[in-house]
Amino acid sequence: MFERALTGMTSPSLFDREVVDNLSETIGAAGTRRVLALFIRESRAYAATIADAVKPGSDAASRDRARRVAHSLKSSAGQVGAVALAALAAAVERAAGDGAPDLAQHAAALQHCAEDTVAALNEFLSE
Repeated sequence: MFERALTGMTSPSLFDREVVDNLSETIGAAGTRRVLALFIRESRAYAATIADAVKPGSDAASRDRARRVAHSLKSSAGQVGAVALAALAAAVERAAGDGAPDLAQHAAALQHCAEDTVAALNEFLSE
């Protein structure tokens, strides 16, 4: 069941299949499904928190919240092989930490990638 390649991949790929396969070998198919379902819920919440924290006029505390949440998302995305999302979360983390003027653009790209990642995961889990 986990051998199927996900469709709709972007470059870089949404998922590192080897990570998902290793996870399945380690905790089994049912455990992997539970972990991926939890990741879906958490990634949606993380992306929403980041989007809220980088709205125009956000203060330093909001940007720091975006940085911390992006760090958490980077870690969890990496653990399930969501490489594109992990890379964008790292970019948001850096931009928020540096006070970069393009933080909102990084956050918007992260939001789109999170949506694509969740859609691909939901399709994957529905089989």
